[in-house]
Amino acid sequence: MSRRPSLVLLLVAALALVTTTAAAAPTAPTPGASDWPMFHRDVSHSGTSPETGVTAQDAATLGIAWQQNTGAGTNTSPAVAWSAVLDRTLVYTASKNHVVSAYDALTGERVWYFQTMGELSSSPAVVDGVVYIGSDDHRLYALDAATGAKRCSFDTGGVINASPLVVDPGDGLVVYVGDNGHTGASDGGHIWAINAVDPNPAVDCSLKWQFDQFGEPAGSQPLAGSWSPPSWVTTADGRHLVVAGSSSPDCAVYALDPQTGARVWRFETVHTSFDSDVGAGTTVSAPGVNGFADGVVYAIGKNHVLSALDPGTGTQLWEYDVDLDSPGFVGSTRSTPALAGNRVFFGYGEGLYAVDATTGQKLWRLQTPARLEVISSPAVVGPDGAQVVLFTDLSGRVFAADAATGQLLWSYQTGGYTYSSPAVSNGTVYVGSSDGFLYAFALGGGTSGKPTATVTAPTDGATLANPVGGLLTITGTAEDDRGVQEVRVAVKKHLGGTWWNASTSSWARVFGTSRATLASPGARSTTWTIQVPVAPTGGGYTVQAEAVDADGQHTAPVAQSRVAILSTSTPPDTTITSPTRKTVFSLPTPLAPTTVTLRGTATDTAGAHPGVDKVYLVIKNKEHNEYYCGSLGCGGAPDDAFGPQRAVIAVTPDRPGATSTTWSYTFTTMDHPHNYGVQAYARDLDGESDPSKASVSPICVRLPGQTCAGALG
Repeated sequence: MSRRPSLVLLLVAALALVTTTAAAAPTAPTPGASDWPMFHRDVSHSGTSPETGVTAQDAATLGIAWQQNTGAGTNTSPAVAWSAVLDRTLVYTASKNHVVSAYDALTGERVWYFQTMGELSSSPAVVDGVVYIGSDDHRLYALDAATGAKRCSFDTGGVINASPLVVDPGDGLVVYVGDNGHTGASDGGHIWAINAVDPNPAVDCSLKWQFDQFGEPAGSQPLAGSWSPPSWVTTADGRHLVVAGSSSPDCAVYALDPQTGARVWRFETVHTSFDSDVGAGTTVSAPGVNGFADGVVYAIGKNHVLSALDPGTGTQLWEYDVDLDSPGFVGSTRSTPALAGNRVFFGYGEGLYAVDATTGQKLWRLQTPARLEVISSPAVVGPDGAQVVLFTDLSGRVFAADAATGQLLWSYQTGGYTYSSPAVSNGTVYVGSSDGFLYAFALGGGTSGKPTATVTAPTDGATLANPVGGLLTITGTAEDDRGVQEVRVAVKKHLGGTWWNASTSSWARVFGTSRATLASPGARSTTWTIQVPVAPTGGGYTVQAEAVDADGQHTAPVAQSRVAILSTSTPPDTTITSPTRKTVFSLPTPLAPTTVTLRGTATDTAGAHPGVDKVYLVIKNKEHNEYYCGSLGCGGAPDDAFGPQRAVIAVTPDRPGATSTTWSYTFTTMDHPHNYGVQAYARDLDGESDPSKASVSPICVRLPGQTCAGALG
């Protein structure tokens, strides 16, 4: 089933390129002195801030300024930008729970959130009051930076792991971003140029051009895509280029014309394995810097080789092979280099390297205590002669090292592993972790011991009777060496995936915490309690608890308990009568989508109002791990019948309100062989749902003549 932009759209975009009049001079957004508005700070991915607040002399005094639970771990890197509308600086971040959020940079208070339809591995870019970010749901989003309201979006048809580059090539702002295929696993991707939110004549979030001619000769690697953050090049003669790496099996660096997408040059990395792709971003020096007339493009692939390339031609100027200095290390090289003066910094499988930006000679190597991979892209801050390199590793530590010597100056242990790259603004270091927290570190911040928390009741894995009055009492303990200031509790209802919000006394779709009552506020040890309503139908719930100390530190990772609550009522029953497991449906010839009709029964004979109201279906393509969205399509786009976000379809039974009824629903498959799974549950007139959920899997869609064991496509 097609997910690509229509031919009409492509022709319109091409015609626009042909008929465009002479463009104005390109301009790249310049961050303010205290902003870190995109991945690795600027369009050249320097990773270096002009701020001088954190230095090699005082980095050891870094500590917690604040810590905020985002509800899920993150592999993305924060952006920091001043909001003129709100008159304050915001930190923008994205989490695996599909949520983009903005937090107050001073307090950590969440200002807004926006929920996409897929996980987020792309880091946000903030330009002219708009946040741009890609999602696993295949869309590039443009959001209002002050409110989080969606301005527009563009469907690339592929998983977007790359972080966007936003530049004006001369005729209005353009977003450059890559995708790495329909499933995100080397199945054909693109590099895109999408018109940004801009007052120019181009429609916001419309196609400017796309590039998919990976390989040598061009187009010979149709499975390749790009998850490398693009960077912006300006040569000495004023020529502009967009530079990005490609995924396996291509494993190369491309320079493209920013107006047309035409390939200018290609540099192929040394293939040490199939997976030698260039996933890190390229870092660019300006013309004349360090004696290079056109500047330099610094690129590193998973092959452990850092290359310095001529920006105009792609010719290799020098290379540094990590394997020659650190033979046998475990891990990869996925860290975007940082450039500060004549030093290039990048992570590797056991720590961090610094090499001479002119010659490629090693300056120093730092092995972290855990000797685990540094996927994080380093950030450099501080005055000349006292600069500090900030980075994280997979042990979950955040580090500060002396940029001149590689000596470790400071570290902090988060509660999970860290892919996130630090961002620095107004002397504060912001970074995310897989423990679900966004951290802010500042000079003189909290350095006391971390608080701990437990959930004592309900115990993890318990099955409990539905409580009298419908209120579940949750209790626990908390300890801290300086005193427990508060305990925050998050409760998730598994059915519907909603979170309890005590301030509104309602269940919300986005993560949130509520304050528990402490027996001894401020004491080093205390018990705590909170009550949460549970449904008469019961169901599964997850409880998370975090203590907070006087330094603003939170328990990380959070304490957690999962509990099943029994029903007090008589929910309806649901069956799927057809198709049965391993029923085969044949695709037509020539290949096209086919349809599958689901049938079943639903009964409800008890309760205050006996009778079946609705039947709900979840239809999943098992190979793509995508869900059928119904006839209106995912996000209201009819061409997108399947999407990565779990979708629930409401079906009116044949006899609405009857105590016993049949139901049916017909869905359209993809146009090639796949396995599908279906869940069905009825809801009665009392609002109770069948907790058992009828299911059938696999339903086999195959080529004509094939059995369920036939090959998938």
